[in-house]
Amino acid sequence: MPIDYDQNDFNKIKKTFNKLENEVYSLNKLNKILTEIDTIASIRLYDFINVDVTEVVEDDKINFNFIVSDSEKFYVEKINIIGNFNTIEDVFRNNLIVDEGDPFNKILYNKSINQIKSLGLFKEVETEVIEGSTPNTRIINISIEEKPTGELSLGAGIGTGGASFGGSITEKNFLGKGVALNSNFEISEESLKGSINYAQPYFNNTDNTLFTSLSSTETDYLTTSGYKVSNIGFSIGTKFEQYENFYFSPEIDFSLEDLETNSSASSSLKKQEGNYNDLYFNYSLDLDSRNSSYNPSSGNRFTFYQQLPISSTNNEIVNSITLSKYIPFSNDLVGRSSFYFKAINSLDGSDVRISKRAKIPYYRLRGFKKGRIGPKDNNEYVGGNYVSAINLSTNLPKILSSFENIDFAYFVDIANVWGVDYDSSIDDSNVIRSSTGVAMEYLSPIGPLSFSLTQPLTKKSSDQTETFRFNLGTSF
Repeated sequence: MPIDYDQNDFNKIKKTFNKLENEVYSLNKLNKILTEIDTIASIRLYDFINVDVTEVVEDDKINFNFIVSDSEKFYVEKINIIGNFNTIEDVFRNNLIVDEGDPFNKILYNKSINQIKSLGLFKEVETEVIEGSTPNTRIINISIEEKPTGELSLGAGIGTGGASFGGSITEKNFLGKGVALNSNFEISEESLKGSINYAQPYFNNTDNTLFTSLSSTETDYLTTSGYKVSNIGFSIGTKFEQYENFYFSPEIDFSLEDLETNSSASSSLKKQEGNYNDLYFNYSLDLDSRNSSYNPSSGNRFTFYQQLPISSTNNEIVNSITLSKYIPFSNDLVGRSSFYFKAINSLDGSDVRISKRAKIPYYRLRGFKKGRIGPKDNNEYVGGNYVSAINLSTNLPKILSSFENIDFAYFVDIANVWGVDYDSSIDDSNVIRSSTGVAMEYLSPIGPLSFSLTQPLTKKSSDQTETFRFNLGTSF
């Protein structure tokens, strides 16, 4: 590097070099070094900096040389956005690290273009840098080709426990502002659920994402278990990157709930009958070191979530953790392992309300009907105070080149739900549920089509299984 550069600024990279020496080559690790140089260039104000990488192959080893040099001193005179007929210009400007009037830094320029591409809103993003009105200025032209950003998805499931139907409408670029708008619904034999979610990135010209949601749920078990729950909820929050790859998401959640019972309900449920107003403060901590948020092939992700009561009848507190790891077995095979744990208890020792109790998400225990496993009281699955799951999966190599649009995966799911604070006799803590199966995704002419065929391995006799499920989606 140039002799007038402060060597101490690059100590972190030198440590990375030592860690990678004699390790298996990975392009992702190489990109990590370049990313760290990007960070140094922006934080330490090395305005005119360039990095070239050369390699020398010796038998089964590769030696890399990172050549840091001063680039030619140019300034950005103007940035032109071309081809954005639906998307407003602010969407691009918010993702540009290099702005008009700034020194033209090639590293930060490339990073800006990569950020625009990673939005997933455009079919093509092409750029060129031309000479400005004076010899020391440059003009950046960014040409984009837009693509459909809306998606209509329909899904249905059928199994031994009955059928369900649902769908969603998603727009990733609402009004051309880069705003994500999603509405979804789900209808089953006992419930009707719907929600609308709104997320606005770079809110008020900051790096924060503002999100709000409105939801409504009605679950009717009057004929089978003697109770019915109706809930309307509203939430508002934000998400931002506190440190590198570390995200913080605070949120305020308000809900109105009505719990109705009849003569066939259990005594514990009858005690909970009434109207409830709940105000919660929720937050999540997300440490994401995956190499990509879309189809990652390596790295880890750790998430902690907590829900704290501000004003609530039962004062429930929720804690959950999720840990995922991605391991590349070869160029084509990627393994994924995931651990999930959730606990919900009352701060004052009272019983957790039936609507707040924890249940295993369907995608974490395939082969079982949603919400139809675990502790059972008066013919109703009441969920538990605790939920845990381990998920193992890997994609399968393509069988024939003619099936290029079809992806297969093999998975094993292991999970359990237990803990009944109002009646320890139906705890169910000693029963482990597990399943295995294959999944297929097909990019059809009318949209993505997915199937899963699952075989339960261990279960309780009262659990309801579901061996087959499919989903169909399309874009507009």
